[in-house]
Formats: sequence, structure tokens, C-alpha cells
Amino acid sequence: MNPAKDSNSALSPKRPHLLLLIVPFIWQVVLVPFVNDIDWAPLNIPFPMLWQMCGIVVTSIVIAIVFRFDKKAGLEEEEAEFLSRTVAISHGGEHR
Repeated sequence: MNPAKDSNSALSPKRPHLLLLIVPFIWQVVLVPFVNDIDWAPLNIPFPMLWQMCGIVVTSIVIAIVFRFDKKAGLEEEEAEFLSRTVAISHGGEHR
């Protein structure tokens, strides 16, 4: 089976919203060198520290959005089916 054509693949056309998860990466890794040189300190908090704290909030929002899109796409049922099969296999193969 080709993983690129698997319907459960992360790059599946069924789940393009996963590309939103690039936003926190760009926020935390790519933009930090540019933010590090800013001397502005709102509320006496160094700007890079404030940037990182806002990044935590942005990341949480992005994850919540992706979770909602996954839920709307029916991923919960797919995950429940996978978990039930996994538990059945693990209990079936367990020796006591």
C-alpha cells in the first residue's frame, strides 16, 4: 500500500486544514531572529518574551481550529474505530 495515496495520510486532500499547523512553526522558529532585535518593551516585558507568550496563545488557537476541522470531517469516528481495533488486537495477543 502506498502511504501517499492512503486516505488516512496527513497530506490527504480530505485534511488540508493540517497546513495550519505550519503557522506556529513559522511563528516560533522563522520569525524569532527578526523579533529578537526589537527593543520595544510593552509593560516592561522584553518584546521577545512577549512574542513567545503570544506564540503559545496562537499555537493553542491553531490547534483548536485544526481539532474542530478534524471533528467536522468525522475523524473522531475514524479514531474510535482505530482504537477499538487496536485494543482488540492487543487483548487478543496478550498471554496470561
